Amino acid sequence: MEAEEKLQVEMPEPTDSLARCRQWFQEAVDGGQDWRRAAKEDYEFTAGKQWTDEEIQAFAEDGRPAITINRIKPLLNILSGYQRLNRYDVEFAARSSDDVDLCQVRRGITKYVMDRCDYDAVESQVFMDCSIGGLGWFGVRYKMDYEVQDGEAVIERIDPFSIYIDPEAHELDYSDARFLIRAKWVAKDELKQIYPEQADAIENNFAVYDSTEEESEGRPKIDRLYYSGELKKVRVVECWYKERTQQTIFFTADGQQLPQEQVTPDMIQMGMIAGSQDFPRDEVKLCVFFDKTLLEEIPSPYQHGEFPYVPMIYHYYGVGDVPAGFVRDLKDPQREVNKRRIQELHLLNTTANGGGWIEEGAMTPDQESEFKRKNAIPGHYQKVTPGGLDRIREREPKQPPMAVIQAEQQAVEDLKTISGINESMLGVEVPSQASGRAIELRQKQSITHLAVIFDALRRAKKKIAYLLWGRRGHAGVIPQFYTAEKTYRIEGENGQEFIPVNQQVIQQDPLAGVIVKTLNDLSQGEFDIIIADVESNTTQRQAQLWSLIDAVSKLGIPHDLIFDTLIDLSDLPKKNDIKLRFQQQQAQQAQQAQQQWQSQLELERVKNADFRMQIAFKDAPLPIQFAMAAKAELIPWEVANHFLQVMVQQMAPQLATQMNPQMPPPNQMPQAPPPPVNQPQPQPQTMTQAAAQSVINGIAPAVV
Repeated sequence: MEAEEKLQVEMPEPTDSLARCRQWFQEAVDGGQDWRRAAKEDYEFTAGKQWTDEEIQAFAEDGRPAITINRIKPLLNILSGYQRLNRYDVEFAARSSDDVDLCQVRRGITKYVMDRCDYDAVESQVFMDCSIGGLGWFGVRYKMDYEVQDGEAVIERIDPFSIYIDPEAHELDYSDARFLIRAKWVAKDELKQIYPEQADAIENNFAVYDSTEEESEGRPKIDRLYYSGELKKVRVVECWYKERTQQTIFFTADGQQLPQEQVTPDMIQMGMIAGSQDFPRDEVKLCVFFDKTLLEEIPSPYQHGEFPYVPMIYHYYGVGDVPAGFVRDLKDPQREVNKRRIQELHLLNTTANGGGWIEEGAMTPDQESEFKRKNAIPGHYQKVTPGGLDRIREREPKQPPMAVIQAEQQAVEDLKTISGINESMLGVEVPSQASGRAIELRQKQSITHLAVIFDALRRAKKKIAYLLWGRRGHAGVIPQFYTAEKTYRIEGENGQEFIPVNQQVIQQDPLAGVIVKTLNDLSQGEFDIIIADVESNTTQRQAQLWSLIDAVSKLGIPHDLIFDTLIDLSDLPKKNDIKLRFQQQQAQQAQQAQQQWQSQLELERVKNADFRMQIAFKDAPLPIQFAMAAKAELIPWEVANHFLQVMVQQMAPQLATQMNPQMPPPNQMPQAPPPPVNQPQPQPQTMTQAAAQSVINGIAPAVV
């Protein structure tokens, strides 16, 4: 009775938007069948499942083992390893001088977000998806943690088999797609937790599915596109689509453009709005459903105006083609390797015992039976009748045909040729006589062959950066949701730095009064996003670099003279910063050298002055030595002055003679006539106080 009641539950009729999304989903499923079939086989070949069940059974019936020599996986490991060693960095170029400081902040916040979601591991997984099946997908969204009432931007890997794209998309990156669908299998309890308001509808649908799993007459047919009886799950479809709408743009008196939601009645009354105009725009919407049950239909929660999924596409040429990966063209050579190896082993097994001739009676029936069973076993000794060895002749076993071995070797070479990964990149089987330059050119040839997939990765990462930050008039995930004032630890110019963002600062202005300013506002600024790569292959510029280094080492040229040129020729990241630090170091060293030179000059001057002082003190007259000793604080000034006065009075005639060497000795000097009796006699010449003071100060004495 309960089952009959369940059967009476009718599926709701879909609304117009739901019916349209259901039709799109069916079109995308039909249009993507070719790629899904080929990509599934690509993944199986990579995992080592390279034989079908029918082929394995046929080999078993023939007594042949289904041998798999997986040569595709090592090639993919080389490709994946090269990708992991050559990461692309997201750089920001400011469009005005006002945004230069924010470039470093944006770069640091981007690095912070990517580190939080382990982006490097996600990128490697998507890269492998693209390498194997030709198509990989990133998901860029904002994940809310309701326990702490905060969230963070997330970049994740999306299963490429869960994405369904508009089959009418013509652009190589699907940028013109009308819709993009992600479908995944969800259990009933999980679905009810996500959409508790739809719990009754979910229960009713599962009741119908469970009751009509066995299709029979009188029961509705279950759409296997939405329900899996084996998994007991429904397929929830998340349909993102673009809808053309009209947007009104208002123009202010100073020429700015404002969307309608930013215009207030006060702005119109104050005459700030000069006019308006309607423009068409594509609005992204989201419709979530399973079967005929609509779970949710809302505008996109993101303001960037794009689908929150980023494709990474390898070989794809537009409509009529399906994306192909690294493995697609390697499957036939891989099959050839496996088949030739099986054939070689079969020939070895069947010709290892060449057989021969046995005369009748050489063995008993039991011996013949044992011979058939154990003849091929190494170390087995077979019994025969007496004299039977003379009646047994062995046939010489044949060698496997060389054509079979050569065919396998050719298939192995085809794998290397088609993949582009040669011996030089593998690092094995390099001829000993090959020069380093030849090996380098071979490696460069291989890397050039693989440039297409790395260019696809570059485009995908650039699109991810734009979804995180948005474009003009369309805020990305970070400007939209990272609005609170926080402090982040980022990689700055001086290593790790703590940078506050969206910080409100109150400033006093003499004219405008109090001004509230936001520092490091993540929603402001105009930037160009650049994906910078660090190549590990040798470019022409690098070849010139090593040639110059070799010449410098041989000629003995000082490295300081050409260091900036070496940096320019290199492919180092942040080489401008390295040059700037080197120039600052050079300027600092030059300043230190100048200071050392000046210090040396001053030291020499002091030494010379001391030497002259020593000479002057030794050769100076005794009074001056007293004066110089007093000046050097070797004796008190009073003592020096007393001795000076005494010595000057006693030695005045001799000092006068020494200071005037042209004067004759006293006994040879002409005698002056005696003065008149009434005229006063001249007194002996003495040193004045000024002359004595000059002697004390270390100056030659003045005699008056």
